[in-house]
Amino acid sequence: MNLALYLQLVRLSLTDPNAAAFRVTTLLDTAKARWLALAAVVTTGAALGAFAELLFSFMTGTDLGPAASPVKLGIVQAVLLIYAAGAMTLFGRQFGGTGRFGDALSLVVWIEAVMVGGQILQLLLMVLFPLVSVVLTLALFALMLWLLVRFTATLHGFENLFLTAAGVLAVFFGSAMVLGALILGLGISPSFLAES
Repeated sequence: MNLALYLQLVRLSLTDPNAAAFRVTTLLDTAKARWLALAAVVTTGAALGAFAELLFSFMTGTDLGPAASPVKLGIVQAVLLIYAAGAMTLFGRQFGGTGRFGDALSLVVWIEAVMVGGQILQLLLMVLFPLVSVVLTLALFALMLWLLVRFTATLHGFENLFLTAAGVLAVFFGSAMVLGALILGLGISPSFLAES
């Protein structure tokens, strides 16, 4: 995917999420394409996250402790994205949806690709307008949830966006609590992620 196509798909995701979902699932229509896209967004996201941490520490003079390992961050992120695709498929089908895991994975990967673009913008703003970058963090979180709702509805053929949003939010925050407890139970702490 080149930059022009990426920007076109980002614009389409903001203006017509249904059409964007169709384009994404058409582009990532094979297992190989989906897993390569997953590897690309995870690798880029982890590298940007590590760089952002270093930049923030440098600009503020704050010692954040040992830097997180990009490899471990990438692995955790990949697991979470695969889980998100599985949850999108499973819970959607529980309510009469017809979406497939492969398409759900494509859509989750695309949402992460949009977030990666947001991370790049955030890094630029961190240097020029630090306070604006904080606001952008909240905006990106809201955008992620909005795309998750719209893509879930498109994937499963749901027409009621309000009920879809309620279901997505319930699964999202419920999963966050369960996974958070599981991660802590397994000892995956910031110090663990920082180990080489």
